[in-house]
Amino acid sequence: MSLTATATAFAPNIIAKSSKNIPEHERNPLRLAFIGTGLMGGQNMNVLLNMLKQQCVAVCDVDTQYGKKNQLKYAPNAQVFIDYREMFEKLDGKIDGVVISTPDNSHFSIAMTALKYKVPAYVEKPLCYSIGQTRILTEAATKAGIATQMGNFVHSANGIDYVREWVDAGAIGEVKEVFAWTCRPIKGCNQTPKGWDFWPKPDPIPPTLDWDKWLNITEYSDYYDEIVPLNWRRFFKFGSGSLGDIGCHILDVPITAFDLPAPTSVKVRQRGGTSICVPLQDEVQYYFPTSKFNKPLKITWYSGVMQPDEYGNFPAGYDKSFLPPLPKEFTDTKRTYRHLSNDGMFIVGTEGVIYSPVMHLRGRPVLLPKKREIELKTILDERTKKYKTTDHRLNFVEGIKGNVKKCNSDFSVAGPLTETVQLGNVALQLNKDIVWDCKNMKCKGEPKADLYINPPMRKGWY
Repeated sequence: MSLTATATAFAPNIIAKSSKNIPEHERNPLRLAFIGTGLMGGQNMNVLLNMLKQQCVAVCDVDTQYGKKNQLKYAPNAQVFIDYREMFEKLDGKIDGVVISTPDNSHFSIAMTALKYKVPAYVEKPLCYSIGQTRILTEAATKAGIATQMGNFVHSANGIDYVREWVDAGAIGEVKEVFAWTCRPIKGCNQTPKGWDFWPKPDPIPPTLDWDKWLNITEYSDYYDEIVPLNWRRFFKFGSGSLGDIGCHILDVPITAFDLPAPTSVKVRQRGGTSICVPLQDEVQYYFPTSKFNKPLKITWYSGVMQPDEYGNFPAGYDKSFLPPLPKEFTDTKRTYRHLSNDGMFIVGTEGVIYSPVMHLRGRPVLLPKKREIELKTILDERTKKYKTTDHRLNFVEGIKGNVKKCNSDFSVAGPLTETVQLGNVALQLNKDIVWDCKNMKCKGEPKADLYINPPMRKGWY
């Protein structure tokens, strides 16, 4: 046998062997479209294209300059669009999935358009800008029967499983209450709210921005530099504040781990909020009528949490009454507010506390007192050893390919979570405590709430 013949004979085996080393999700990569290519859009592009080796066939952004950087970086050969409606129409049948990373006010219309074209959709959190939009989209997704996912990464991690299993094992006794918080909007990647009581004189619209398409279904308003590109979350007309931003991550843990239904009432207080801008600090108390423990449960949310300086002083005007209470198990470790994490949660029980010191609880939380964790370590490790963290966007890819029955944060899961989060924003905008009728989407005795539950929408966007 010649050397050439020998090489040819063995080549198929070599190829077959090497192909086995290619991860399943990289074989036959999906044709993805990305709508919104800025901050979070760029992160999603990086993971799905660079790390997970999927293909990008189209990018869509209403700002040709702002979105161009990530488009050129991650998908230089993709088709470029400004209008997602044109993109879906021209590429009908040529897109396997879409990733929507736009401001809150346009999530609903873009996702509904994706469902119309039967394109699996990944939507950043919160799922929608309002409760009414969320309910419609959730029901439409169920009827469409295609893969969907909301970008609350915790739901593909094992942090929820740790909390569930530790509580079930009696690690903290009986759960009494949950306190959750974020440093935003005072700290974080976006700017601090301006506290506007009225809209000032508008700014000129940048030549690279299609402002009308940015507004999407939102009723027309003037352009302001303070809104675009990053500060829209601080204005109720376009975003959902710190609660809609970070609450979808942190509150997902107790809501899922404890099988909580829709809350029946919400109590609020705030500092610095107006009819236009979200508060600087707020406290939102959710009352759930039952739980997996067959008992009611209260979760209290705090925005604008800060740590004092080395002398124990807070910035001028800061209201310390909006700080979450520190459990004894936490202060017994010689820690004070100075040591409190920027984002986190205390699950307080009769015999201990589970402390999550992060925005995304993707792994093992902290059990206090520490001696409790030492005593129960073997039991707790045994209960949680089967759980693993999965990349949330990989889970979406697997959902499209049919490798999982449904995505971890399918809209049927993400919808109710988003409704709970946005209910807090309804109460904040009313600046009143509310009693909630979930089935009929009504705040009892508060007809004005309908404006926030089902805000008016411009037609023609989906």
